[in-house]
Amino acid sequence: MNAIIVRNLDDQTRERLKREAKARGVSVNTLMQDLVRAGLRSRRAQGTSGRYRDLDALAGTWSAKEEREFLESIRPLSEIDEELWR
Repeated sequence: MNAIIVRNLDDQTRERLKREAKARGVSVNTLMQDLVRAGLRSRRAQGTSGRYRDLDALAGTWSAKEEREFLESIRPLSEIDEELWR
């Protein structure tokens, strides 16, 4: 297998990689392989839609039904009360 060298990593990033590898009980090389694979899977999962899904795990996602319910529930907020503007 060919080797890939990552040059010019700042000290903070290098130390974070070492700590993360230690926490996972793997070598830095194995961690880097895992991170690259995960990054490529993430890009492929985005497809060609151009939509980023990288915060989904943090923020969650809504089903189509939940989205409709939410939009319906806030619809009255977009109505203008003419009495307030007189």
